[in-house]
Amino acid sequence: MVDIDYDQAYLNLLSDLVQQVEQVPEHCADCAQFAVVHDTVLRSVDQISRLISASRQVTAQPSLDQLLQMVADTTIQLMRAEMGGLLALDEDEETIQSFKVSGLFQEPHSIAAEADILHLPYRQGVVVRLDDICDDPQAMGFSPGHLQMGAFLAVPLMNKGRTLGTLFVANRPHGPSFDADDECLLLAFASQAAIAIENARLCTQSKELTLLHERQRLARVLHDTVAQHLFAIGLEARWCIENSALDEQVERRLQAIRRLAAHSSCQLRSAIFALYRPYLAEDDGLLDLLKAQVMEFQARTHIAASVIASPQFPSLPPQIGQAVYSIVCESLANVYKHACSQAVIVTLHCDDDSVTITVQDDGVGLSEELVLSPDPNGLHFGVAIMRQLTEQLQGDFLIRNTDDQGVLVRARFRLPAGSRS
Repeated sequence: MVDIDYDQAYLNLLSDLVQQVEQVPEHCADCAQFAVVHDTVLRSVDQISRLISASRQVTAQPSLDQLLQMVADTTIQLMRAEMGGLLALDEDEETIQSFKVSGLFQEPHSIAAEADILHLPYRQGVVVRLDDICDDPQAMGFSPGHLQMGAFLAVPLMNKGRTLGTLFVANRPHGPSFDADDECLLLAFASQAAIAIENARLCTQSKELTLLHERQRLARVLHDTVAQHLFAIGLEARWCIENSALDEQVERRLQAIRRLAAHSSCQLRSAIFALYRPYLAEDDGLLDLLKAQVMEFQARTHIAASVIASPQFPSLPPQIGQAVYSIVCESLANVYKHACSQAVIVTLHCDDDSVTITVQDDGVGLSEELVLSPDPNGLHFGVAIMRQLTEQLQGDFLIRNTDDQGVLVRARFRLPAGSRS
């Protein structure tokens, strides 16, 4: 199958049209009507040729940011203007995402924040064409020292009913103002640019989704293989220590292996959290991840587990969110390995200035030796890690037996002012 370059085919047809017009008998050249038609055809051919060339340039840009700048640069070339640019809106069609300029600007000036006239095209869906922008009251507000602007033309960037922003040009070196033909040309290019921008956004979203799936796949692989292997190494080392007659040096090495396995397991959980976190929703991402972790724990261990959270649980600063996640994971691991528990409850509570995470089981509880002796071995090592994570963030950590039975783990973190949303 042969690929057809339709743009080049159109250019060839236009070139043929020009040749046909130029070959009209010479006596027609004296006809005033023919002269008008001749000039109109040549101008239209020139505009269409430039439009096709401009459209090819902007559709070849791989990234959104590069595309937006290319649209700004191509616009002034297409319109033969001294300056121009575009104001691009975010996906919400309200927030300004980017402002790109090209031409004789002395610097990338924040014209979008000053000139109300640039907001008219996308807010009202209208074309703004002025012989002199300084004569229009809606153009007031440019800062002192801004490059003098005269003739001005701005059109909305629209695609399938979606508002993407404003495309504009200013100043004509070879003419006093922009005319109706220029307006049609810029509108045609704006239509092509809007399609290219939407395609670039879809491409970016597709790449982000692919990356998300890959990160989640890696997280699952780490959790299902490496994390389980580390857990198995710790269990084997513990069995050897408790069930074998070992000399002192071998026992020390086995204890070291057990501690390293526990420490590596904690670091691995943090890495798994980091793989998930950048792509989680702001408000409920941590809560969703904790619920998924608890559900997976229940399915794997057959220990009843649940999560209770404050209504409208807020987003947390990243370091606190990671500490909360790590503490829950470590606590659940300890419940499975040591508690002989039938049920465990994870509770998250948030008030105006702090967040508290509590993990409580109904198991056998802590031994007296463990309560009185904070030696960083075995279960103590995981407790030490949780305490360290909490204290590094100026939080408060507690682990104790409950009044009835089982163990309660609680960590409270103070939230920075204004961080709760």
